[in-house]
Amino acid sequence: MEIMGRGFTQLVQEMPCYFHIFGKFAGYKLFHRKSPLYGSADIINVCNLHCTHCYWWLNRKENEELTVAQWQKVIDEKFKKKHIFIITLVGGEPTLRPDVIDLFVKQFPKRICIVSNGTIPLKKIPNLYFYWISIDGTKEIHDKIRGPGSYDKTRKNVLDYVRDNGEKAWKDVWITMTINSLNYKTVKDVVEEWRDHTNKIGFQFHTPFAKNDPLFLPFGPERTRVVDDIIALREKFDDDYIINPDSQLELMKKNWGGKGTIPIDCPTWAIVSVDHMGREKKPCCIGSAENSSMKPICEECGLGCYSVLVGYGMKG
Repeated sequence: MEIMGRGFTQLVQEMPCYFHIFGKFAGYKLFHRKSPLYGSADIINVCNLHCTHCYWWLNRKENEELTVAQWQKVIDEKFKKKHIFIITLVGGEPTLRPDVIDLFVKQFPKRICIVSNGTIPLKKIPNLYFYWISIDGTKEIHDKIRGPGSYDKTRKNVLDYVRDNGEKAWKDVWITMTINSLNYKTVKDVVEEWRDHTNKIGFQFHTPFAKNDPLFLPFGPERTRVVDDIIALREKFDDDYIINPDSQLELMKKNWGGKGTIPIDCPTWAIVSVDHMGREKKPCCIGSAENSSMKPICEECGLGCYSVLVGYGMKG
């Protein structure tokens, strides 16, 4: 038996962490005390792709990056001091900084997720929680978004990792799909294509930074149908392969997060997010540490990490 990929022994070992996280949840429910639960770190300011839908390129600055020693200070001050449970490493492409990944995994064994485009061979990392591999549709659509040849590279690297690292290696690989106006008709195909090779899949929707973004899938019948199809797939595959709870998916049919670029119901406080210089990002993990940078449109938000918390009753 596993809970979100965590076996009994691991759950027992992490019991002190659960005391902290349940204490924070109880503090919010009983006293409306807001204490962060999770973390996100952009550990690199470089990416080997230039994806059509990627928020990161909108606010990218030519800054230097932190050393391992500097990241240790960020870990101590931003994450450990606040008893952060799970941290997601993002970029750019985070696998281009294996030294920083090793540091985070050493400090947070079995509690680090890596969001990767998968075009670089996946390294077996002891005590890593899992890789989040971004898949944006079937081959044709994925390559249209991420560049020619990217799908074949990613697929090869995932299959090589599963083949070369033992019979349970597939548990280390989870798929994340950001649904947009180009790929929304491929959701079922993606589930069926990757289900036999990976542990789980999670969905979110593209969040625009400007009005009339052509990639935004508007609220309405088409988007509602996509959500209903995912819920139906969850019922079809009763093995929890699709991790999105129904409560979160229902939120995705409408505005759940805020007004304009201001989060209202969104619990942005629940995730400590830092950029590649260790500065806290605002208003959320796809925002920026710089006030002059573009902001996501909260009333059209499709982020999974915050909406799942709203679905569980946590708000801003």
